[in-house]
Amino acid sequence: MTGDALIRQRVERSQAALAGYSDDNPFTGLIDLLADAMHWCDGAGENFHIALAQACCHYLHELNDEQHDERRMIP
Repeated sequence: MTGDALIRQRVERSQAALAGYSDDNPFTGLIDLLADAMHWCDGAGENFHIALAQACCHYLHELNDEQHDERRMIP
C-alpha cells in the first residue's frame, strides 16, 4: 500500500471512530477522545504527553513516506 493510500485509510478509520465517539461534530469528539485518553493515561500510569510526542513522530514519518520501525526508540 502506498503512503497516500495508507494515510487515506487512517483518515477513514479516524472518521469512523470519531463518528461513534460523540453525537456532536467530529472535532468535538476528537477533543473528548483526547481528554478521555489523558484520564486513561493517569489511571494506567502512562504519560500522555510522551504518547502524543511519539504519535507526532509517527505522523511526520508517514507524511514523509519514510520507513518507520515502531519498536525503535526515539532519542
